[in-house]
Amino acid sequence: MDLKKVPRGEINGIPAVNKFKIAMIELFKGYPVYRYYGIFESYFGHLPGQEVVNILEKDNLIDVIRKKGEQPLYRLTGDGINMAISMINLEYAEEISVYNKSMRKFTIWIIILTIITSLVGLIDLLKDLR
Repeated sequence: MDLKKVPRGEINGIPAVNKFKIAMIELFKGYPVYRYYGIFESYFGHLPGQEVVNILEKDNLIDVIRKKGEQPLYRLTGDGINMAISMINLEYAEEISVYNKSMRKFTIWIIILTIITSLVGLIDLLKDLR
């Protein structure tokens, strides 16, 4: 995907961001006792998911609990919790922006109708003055 073609502010145009947001919110839902296995691999595929896990572990967003002979488990760190909350706020903001677009159209229609009504009233007033 060419990131230069994604319109500014349109984070939904990047599929990896959506997958990351879903995974982080899922991890946050079970914090602090719930530990996930394979959540990033299931969203991103096995090899890309492993790269994502390595990046998140390096950036201190998740702890990877590795036990000999078992699958690794993922758990949010303090920074990961902040990131998950930011992802929740992003999701909320995206929902609100859809609402704001319809409210903006409604407001424009109200302004147009107010101007038309004012003009009709002004024309009626001018007729009475003649």
